[in-house]
Amino acid sequence: MDMPGNQEDFSELEEDPAPPPVPPEARGLSLLDWSALIAVVAGGLNCGLIAAVNLDVFAKVLPSAAATRGVYGLIGLAALYSVVLLFRLGEQEMNVNADEQPEQAAD
Repeated sequence: MDMPGNQEDFSELEEDPAPPPVPPEARGLSLLDWSALIAVVAGGLNCGLIAAVNLDVFAKVLPSAAATRGVYGLIGLAALYSVVLLFRLGEQEMNVNADEQPEQAAD
């Protein structure tokens, strides 16, 4: 006795192929990059508040002067890392622009 639908073959379902691997330099910003940028922005906003209304948010929030100095040290390291990040992104941009420009024939 033949049941309807018994002759369907589900073994040949087509799946989407995996996307091609992306090189690490083309993946965008890493977690460390984002963390450094957020720390630099937070430090910049705090410096702006100190200049504008003499309010040091980090000193108000953190329990001791040592903790505040530690956070300021981390923000300084994040700023140094951001400078390196800036040059890395600039180099990538130059490489992308060089690849997009057609080579001109020499006359």
